[in-house]
Amino acid sequence: MRVMRDKRWPAVALGMALAAGLAGCGGLDSQSAEGPCLSDTADCVGERTAMVRAMSSDPSRAWIGQAASQGTVASGVRLFAYQNVRDKMSCPELTQAVLELDAAKQTLSQGPAAGQTMQRHNEIKAMTDDVRMALAASKLRRCGAGA
Repeated sequence: MRVMRDKRWPAVALGMALAAGLAGCGGLDSQSAEGPCLSDTADCVGERTAMVRAMSSDPSRAWIGQAASQGTVASGVRLFAYQNVRDKMSCPELTQAVLELDAAKQTLSQGPAAGQTMQRHNEIKAMTDDVRMALAASKLRRCGAGA
């Protein structure tokens, strides 16, 4: 699994998180219908970071299983949130998450979202595969093959 073996992963993840920006985007309320802003400005990096924190700290995890726009998929916020809550997720939540990331992979196959660089798009595609594999492994370990 690349998440554990690729020594560049923490730097890429940190760079993506820092590239999300908090100050000027105004947090969760400022996202458009397409999702959070995707540029690597400090404001946009902060917006995405705030979204990940909010999702990760939501005890109900109501966002799991909810449809995600192309922009939200492209932003990677759900990937980081899934990584943060993976050990707390129930078997049904893990199942929904794996299915969501299968759909996200299809969405990402359409190419970069508006405002997203090809490099960031490719990083999100790789991260989607990594997080999906980690969630599937957690599901198998905790819930068994039939779940």
